[in-house]
Order: sequence, then structure tokens, then C-alpha cells
Amino acid sequence: MKLHTLKARNFMPYRDPVTIDFPTDDHQNVMLVFGDNMRGKTSLMNALRWGFYGKAMGRHSRPIPLHKLVNRDGARMDDWDVDVFLRFEASGREYELRRTATRRSHVATPNRPEDFIVATHLTRDGVVIAGDQVEAEINKFAPEQVARFFLFDGELLGEYEELLIEGSEQGRQIKEAIEQVLGVPALTNGRAELGAILKAATKKQTQEMQHVKGLERSAANMSSLTTLLESQEKDLSGLVEKMAKTRDERASLEDDLEQAASLLAHKANLDAGRKSAEEASDTLKQKRQERHAILSSAWRDMLDAKLDARRKVLRDHQKKASDLLKQRIRLEDKIDDIKRALDQKECPTCFQPFPEKDRAKLGTQLGQLEGQHSELCAEGSDHSDSSSELALLDEIRGINARDRIADIDRDIRAAEVKLQRAENDIERAHEKIAGHDTAELARKRVLHQEKLKEEGRLTEAIKLGEKTIAKTNEDLAVARKSIEGLAGARSQRSTVKARVAGEVEACFAASVERLRDKLRERVQDLASKSFKEMTTQKSYRGLEINENYGLSIIDSAGHPVSIRSAGAEQVVALSLIDGLNRTGRSIGPVVMDTPFGRLDPHHRDNILRYLPTVTSQFVLLVHGGEIRPETDLASIKAKIGASYRINEVSENQSNVERVSL
Repeated sequence: MKLHTLKARNFMPYRDPVTIDFPTDDHQNVMLVFGDNMRGKTSLMNALRWGFYGKAMGRHSRPIPLHKLVNRDGARMDDWDVDVFLRFEASGREYELRRTATRRSHVATPNRPEDFIVATHLTRDGVVIAGDQVEAEINKFAPEQVARFFLFDGELLGEYEELLIEGSEQGRQIKEAIEQVLGVPALTNGRAELGAILKAATKKQTQEMQHVKGLERSAANMSSLTTLLESQEKDLSGLVEKMAKTRDERASLEDDLEQAASLLAHKANLDAGRKSAEEASDTLKQKRQERHAILSSAWRDMLDAKLDARRKVLRDHQKKASDLLKQRIRLEDKIDDIKRALDQKECPTCFQPFPEKDRAKLGTQLGQLEGQHSELCAEGSDHSDSSSELALLDEIRGINARDRIADIDRDIRAAEVKLQRAENDIERAHEKIAGHDTAELARKRVLHQEKLKEEGRLTEAIKLGEKTIAKTNEDLAVARKSIEGLAGARSQRSTVKARVAGEVEACFAASVERLRDKLRERVQDLASKSFKEMTTQKSYRGLEINENYGLSIIDSAGHPVSIRSAGAEQVVALSLIDGLNRTGRSIGPVVMDTPFGRLDPHHRDNILRYLPTVTSQFVLLVHGGEIRPETDLASIKAKIGASYRINEVSENQSNVERVSL
């Protein structure tokens, strides 16, 4: 099977028509679609799924209601028509498939799938296929059970790790899906039908035995066991239905709580925005007060330049006064020495009387010094007020208002930007949390925990119910065997029919187990080969499968690897999917959405080299964090037949353009 063209209009983010042409050359069978998260990669995969099967899948593999597939902008413009067209080839035939959804004429605003008329048109080599044969025709080459393996969401790789957990409910569901792909239901359905025939034969046998003398007690025992089995099966059916309902409710609550987690993040953003806005407001208030205070004293800077000249004069006077003071003190010391010498009339050193002529010289010198001292005192008095005036002028200092105001203005602008950003964050957060009830979220959180506990209780109850039914079936088998040995019952037609039905049912049961074992071995072989091609650890022997289709890595010594990295888990899951793909169907396309989230470059290279060799077309829907076109595609560049990029048009719209790498 090969895809040729996909067209979609008004489907999810693709309001305007988009067209994608898939590469059909066997030597260039790789197609890349680049797109950021939330822009429409998964929507393209859903367009393929809806085109083939009339279903689109969301988180937790839950169906997306039809009315939610309509583009939001289209719905606002009252355009509710959805159109997906596929052209492909399979088994040497050319097919064209168109699926449309149209609002019913009496519906104003659709809010449920029933508000649409869905039409499917399929042609094979130009010949129209009857409507009631469309699904059967598609199932010939792309059965819906296989869809999860050729339309593969890489974000669900983690589910396959559950296959290694014994008793895991998720693992059981995947195992059932795998066995559907591998064709096991063909035998299990036959076994179920034979079981129904066996029940009917047993009832008939019991009714007939009630009228045969001597077999009344055996008939009563058979009737009691049959009634008990019906009751047990009814109870088990009720538990299974309740489990399915509980699981859906739990998944729905998980979706709500995931949205609530986003809501709580928005609430945190709101609180952070308010705090930031408060800090910015306080900063603005403080800085504006500082600015006002500086402006009120800015006059000091205007006087400061003029006062500096006066301060210089006063400092010169102050220095001169200091020098005069030092000179005066030295003169006073000399004057005091001469006066002491004249008063004592003798030399203070040798105690000899001064000659009269020397005393006259000292008197003359003393007069001169006293004259100089008077001049110094008079000159010093002229500078006596300079210190006090300088002290007063020093109190009138400039405050550098210009530079300080410039710094404050920068701080004010930064605070205003911070305040505006915080107010924008607050507004966006308000929009996100508007209308949400935090009490309701708390209720759902508690309810989610209760649903998890209920799932656990129901799982145990189902296991116990299955064991009880198996025990009752064993008792019925023993009872039937005992009746077959009774002469009065052996010739009964109903006994013969019950015996034959039981033997054939046992044969089918054994066949189912043999088929499962055979298919598991084939899946193991194919998955091991894939794993050895894709892993970077070449010493591993391969993979070993368990009854749940869980795969263990086997090391060079033949022992299971107990600790596996997240990347190794992803490679193992991809190996399982490749093994299932090649076991459950003929070679065909594989479309993978975001498959490389946890892989290193070497594993990416190995996977990119290998998977195109085992598929008719290998389509990768990736974001820039997974594949860098300039460095990561060297190994497969020659195999790339087409590449596209998803572009954002608006919040609710995207388009697709073909690009060159």
C-alpha cells in the first residue's frame, strides 16, 4: 500500500484547504513534516485516520467527537463542513476516498456528532464501491485494528513499557490490540461461538435428562451448574462494563486534571504577576519620591559653581592665616627668650653678667620682634573670619542632581516596563482562569483517586470472577463426562452434541494457544532483527518476548538487561511495532508523530536508516528539537522524497507548505 495525496479542509487547525503529496518512489520513500508543538502535526495524522476510519484520536487514545474536529474559526463563521480526501494505491489498484461531514439542516450550532451527516465515497480504479462495502474494502489492505501501528503517535511509546508488567491493565489492553492485529480473534470468536453451542447443548441435555428415570439427580446438578455459570458470566460482564466505564471516567478526570495543572500554572503566573506588579509599583513610588526630593534641592548645583570660587579664596585666606599663626608663635617664643635674658641680667648658660652693649642689642632686637609681632597680629585679624565663612559655605554643597536624576529616570523606565509586563501577564492569566472553579478541581482530584482505587478493586474482582467461571466450567466438564458414562444418557442426541461441541471447543482453545505462541515467536524474531539494526549497543543478542508481548533485552551472556534507559525503552517499543507491522499485514506506509523525544543522535541515525527499508513509505512528523535538517539527515538525505513545514497562520489556523532541505 502507498499513500499518494491527502487533502483536508476545515479540519482541526486547517481552515483553508491543504494538500500533501506523498513520495511514491521506492528509492525516495521518506517524507518529513516539520512543525512546532500545537500547530497541527497530530492533526495531519488524524486527517488520515478520519479519512480511512471516520475516527480521530486525542489524548489517552480517546476518540475526538466529530463536532470538535471543525476548525474554530470556521465554526465562528458558521462553516461546519469538513472534507478529507485520500488518494492511494493497494494491491495494484488505484483508490480515491473522500469522507465529508455536513451539518444537518435543522441544526443551528452542532454540539454532538449526531448533528452531522457523514458521507463516504470510495472508488477503485475509477469504479464506485457500494457504500455498505467501503469498510470491508478498506479492511482488505488497512484494517482499523492495524491503525495504531501504521499511524503511530510517538508520545504513546511509554504504553508499551506496560507490557513487561505482569497483571498490568494497560498491558492487557495492548495485548488484546496486538492479538487483534495478528488475527487471533478469528479463532477466539470461533471458540466463543462453540462455547455458546456447548451451553445450548448442555441445557438441552439437562432438559432431556430430567425426564429419564435415574438421571434426575445428575440433571439437577447440571442445571444448577449451568444456572450458576450464567449468573457468574452475567456478573463478570457487568464488572467488565463497569471497568470500562470507570476507566473512561478516570481518563476524562485525568484530562481535566491535566488542564487543571495548566490552570494552576496560570494561577501561579497570576500570583507572580501581581507580586511583580506590586514590586514595580513600590519601586516607581520610591524613585519618584527620590526624584522629587532631588529636584527640590537642585538649586544647590546652580550656586555650587559660584560658591566654589569664594571657597577657594577663603581656603587661601585660611592657609595664609595658618602660616601667620605659625610665624607669630615662633616670634612669641623668641620674644619670651629675650625678655627672660633681660630680666635675669646674666647669661642663663654661663651665669656671667651681660655686658651693657649686649643688653642694648637685645633691647633693639626685642623691639624689632615686637613690631613684627604686632604686624602679624594685625594681618591675622583680617583672616580671622574665613574659617567660619568657609564652614557656612561648605554646608551649601551641590548634590549632582543631573546624574542622579538620569539614574533615577532609568530605574523608573525599567520599573514601568516591568509593571506593564506584569499587568499583561495578569491579564492573560485572568483570561485563562476565568470561569474555573477551584473547588470543582479539588473535587475532581479526590474523585480521580477514588476511580483509581475502584479500578484496582474491579481488576481483582474480574480476576476472581474469571477464576470462578473457570472452576465452574471445570465442574461442568466433569459433570458432562460423568453423564456420558451413564447408559441412560449415552444414547441421547443432546449428549452426543454436547460431547462433540466440548471436544471441538477444546480443540479451538488449544489452537488459539498454539497460534499465539507461533505469532509471538515470529514477532520476537522480527523485533530482534529490528532492534539489532537500530540499537547502538551491538553486543546485545536481541530481544525475548513474554506472554504479554513485552520484550526484554538479552545481553551477550544471554541474560535479560534489568535496567534500561528511557532511550532503550523507546528503541525496544519501535522494534515491537516494526515486528507487529510486518507480522500483522503486508508491507505498507508507516506514519510516526514525534517519535524521537528521548533518543540520542546515534539511535536517531540508526532508526532513520533502517525503518525506510522495511516500509513502503516512512513519514515523520517532527519538531525542531527532534530533527535538525542541517545535521541529522545526512544518512537519509538521498531517500527523502518530500518535505513540508507547518506554519502558524493564527491562533486557530495553520497551513502546510512544501519546502526544500
